[in-house]
Amino acid sequence: MPLLLTDLRADHLTDPLALRRTTPRLTWRLGADGTACAATAHRIRITGAHGDEAHDTGWIETSDAALEPEGFAGEPGAEYRWHLAVRGDDGSVAEASAGFGIGLADWDAPWAEPVQERVLTEGPLTLGPEAFAPAEDATPPGERLHPPRYLRQEFELPAAPVSARLRITSQGVHQPSLNGLPAGDGLLAPGYESYQHEISVMTHDVTALLREGANVLGVILGDGWYAGRISILGRSAQYGDLLRATWRLEVELPDGTRRVIRPDAAVRSSRGAIDWSDIFIGERHDATAAVQGWDAPTDDAEAFAGWTPCALVPVDVPLVPFVGEPIRRVRELPAQSILTTPAGETVIDFGQVMAGRVRMRVRGERGTVVRLEHAEVLDAEGDFLNNILGVNKDQADEYVLAGDEAGEEWEPLFTFHGFRYVKLIGYPGSPAPEDFTAAVIANDLEQTASFSSSHARLDRLVENTVWSQRSNFLAVPTDCPQRERAGWTGDLQIFAPTAATLMGVAAFLDRWLANVRVDQAAHDGVVPIIVPMPPAMDDPDLPNAGLGDIRDAAGWSDAITIAPWELYRHYGDPRFLRDNLDAMRIWVEHQTAVAASTLPAGLDPATLSEERLARQRLLWNGRMNFGDWLAPSTLDGSRPEADGLDGFAAIMLAPQLTAELTGPLFQIRSLDLYAASAEALGDTATAAQVRAQATAVRAAFAAEYVGDDGRIGPDMQGIAVLALAFDAVPAEVRPRVVERLVELVHEAGIHLDTGFVSVPFLLDVLWDEGHPDLARALLIQDTAPSWLYEVDHGATTIWEAWRAVHEDGTVERMSMNHYAFGCVVDWMMRRLAGIEAVEPGYRRTRIAPDLDGVLDHCRAHVDAPAGRIAVDWRRDGATAELTVELPLGVGADVDLAPGWILDGSAALSPGIHTLRARRTEESTAS
Repeated sequence: MPLLLTDLRADHLTDPLALRRTTPRLTWRLGADGTACAATAHRIRITGAHGDEAHDTGWIETSDAALEPEGFAGEPGAEYRWHLAVRGDDGSVAEASAGFGIGLADWDAPWAEPVQERVLTEGPLTLGPEAFAPAEDATPPGERLHPPRYLRQEFELPAAPVSARLRITSQGVHQPSLNGLPAGDGLLAPGYESYQHEISVMTHDVTALLREGANVLGVILGDGWYAGRISILGRSAQYGDLLRATWRLEVELPDGTRRVIRPDAAVRSSRGAIDWSDIFIGERHDATAAVQGWDAPTDDAEAFAGWTPCALVPVDVPLVPFVGEPIRRVRELPAQSILTTPAGETVIDFGQVMAGRVRMRVRGERGTVVRLEHAEVLDAEGDFLNNILGVNKDQADEYVLAGDEAGEEWEPLFTFHGFRYVKLIGYPGSPAPEDFTAAVIANDLEQTASFSSSHARLDRLVENTVWSQRSNFLAVPTDCPQRERAGWTGDLQIFAPTAATLMGVAAFLDRWLANVRVDQAAHDGVVPIIVPMPPAMDDPDLPNAGLGDIRDAAGWSDAITIAPWELYRHYGDPRFLRDNLDAMRIWVEHQTAVAASTLPAGLDPATLSEERLARQRLLWNGRMNFGDWLAPSTLDGSRPEADGLDGFAAIMLAPQLTAELTGPLFQIRSLDLYAASAEALGDTATAAQVRAQATAVRAAFAAEYVGDDGRIGPDMQGIAVLALAFDAVPAEVRPRVVERLVELVHEAGIHLDTGFVSVPFLLDVLWDEGHPDLARALLIQDTAPSWLYEVDHGATTIWEAWRAVHEDGTVERMSMNHYAFGCVVDWMMRRLAGIEAVEPGYRRTRIAPDLDGVLDHCRAHVDAPAGRIAVDWRRDGATAELTVELPLGVGADVDLAPGWILDGSAALSPGIHTLRARRTEESTAS
């Protein structure tokens, strides 16, 4: 049967208009109409916009479904079609085509800078109690925020274009339109970036929006992340205090001529209906001040005479193509109910914690003000609770009615909130659920996995994780969508395996890693703990805004080695390693240099033996870091060291106890991954050299910290887990370390006591060390701290802390939407459903369902680069049935637990297989 070609992509994207790389990686999926056949060769021809041939690979004898066409480099600004032909082993040839464009390398348009008041630059703030002052202590937003600016450029075209592209970016966020219609469906463009180093340019196909004669380009500019209040400190004007936009409208006319429209003297600006808009604070829209037709042609020559000309300012920061999926409205959720709380307040419940904003329908008198305040929880009494404290964390929107008798509809433009509940103030008449819709916004990433089973609470845990990822993969991978919205590197590396499984994150994280590299270069090789690193958190006069000596951190800065490796492992794309290999090298060299020049506090080199001093000089352990952050026993007062500690001092107990050990453990992890990355790219000499260094660091760590009795350092679960997971324990001591870890779990009442950086490895370590039942017990534990405690207490996302809601319903004022602890979903997909990549890109896959565990049946899938890998298994007593689906290009081996016998071959080829298994008589009897 003939092959079928689907899902043609360039750099993991479908028909991208403007790639950053001039030689894209081209990929496709193979299917077959009927009986599977194998691909034996492929050929790619690349043609220009008018069909002229730009490249021909000729036939390449391979079964691969990916190619970086050697010898082809696209011209900046050009667009291409690529024509794929694949030959099957039966001699048939399948064909398909797709497109891609290359972004501009040089920018020749100025900024259009409207007349405006500078953004109020708020003073310095350290991360102390004042950073968490209630928002109501601040000056009202209307007295310190400024209105977004509306820009208008009129131009004439002699004919409707055959092709038109709008390339646009801003210092601030922008919303473009042409002739009164939106240019694209993206939001909050260009997103959040390390603006001082480079800014992304959005590219839109606007051919259908232009016409012969008069045309108008409209742009609304808001503060966004560039000038608005951001990060944990809520400080404004982090990157600048003036808003600007630049664009190139490239038009191809029917006669073959081209025009480029840039900002010029025709660009004028004014304020519009938005009084103020801020990412954190919220937005106020005065519909009585709306300017009708501001972005459309008009016959009235005086209609916009009062608008002021914009200054034209040279662009002095590198502009690069935006690559990836833009921020969009990705879901719409109707209001579930409208509550009257015990306090008598009107509260809308959308039934789901999310990131987004509310679209409201309302009818009332002109000038009526409706206020919407957003929060994630109700308190123990059922009243609205603002669970996020901090400066400028208002999360409140206001709408001033125009008084339209037919009713009005409104949704904020330049803000978003983390919420489930909305307190409604001033709404005229009786609100009804159908008048309110939550627009969920995120980067528009495809969901690429599913999990459903006989255990409804575990299914909900997976669903909660998906929602937290959706809420926090917004512009950058953030920690939470309300209090900080910051790109903490530790959160991302913890979650990276789950992230790549659940959603198509290749382009999204590729773009973020480019920001990691430019921020690293600006910090002399140090990978910041937040990327982009807000300048207020990087003030040399306020060291890390109250984080003391923590410029880099174990398990945070190591994201530069961990994230690229996990992306390579999932997608099989070596460019994730190639692009980041030098940054990995710089990072591990920094760790090595700091290790050689520092010692842990309390160690005097004069008192150390030569041998011990040499060991210590190998270990990256002399700088404060976050350690095993938020380990439960350091927060609940159960450890003797916690006596008398509360507040910030209690939160910092885990770093004080564990930072000295997590440093060298993640040093080992980064060395291992750097070596593996170098080897995967063919540099075996570097790999061998780095592995030798890792061996020396392991030996030094074991000699300094691993006791013969199996106890390591402060004798905590997390440190034991990391030492075992990273192979930092000598073979002869390993059984005792495992035994001690098991004892610690039982001493905690079969509860986890792993902190932030060790949670991802806990269940795997127990499983691999012969304690799968204990791993299962921890997974389904339903008293705090545990994953199912959250589910049983109404969580619809992953909480920041295990006890964010207490047994009695008391709610802690913290985030209810942090994805990090959802990292367990990666384990569930591999260990319970039984889908695990053995080779990068799942080319070889292990199918190992947990037939001895807590599930009776499980159905799951992962969309691998080659296509869908699906497992559907069901256990009935001593027998089980498995259905496994594998795409062309993927082989698998079925690996059942001891005591189970598979009827038939364990080696699976592409296709759908129905398999049966049975327990041996011995295992059944036991």
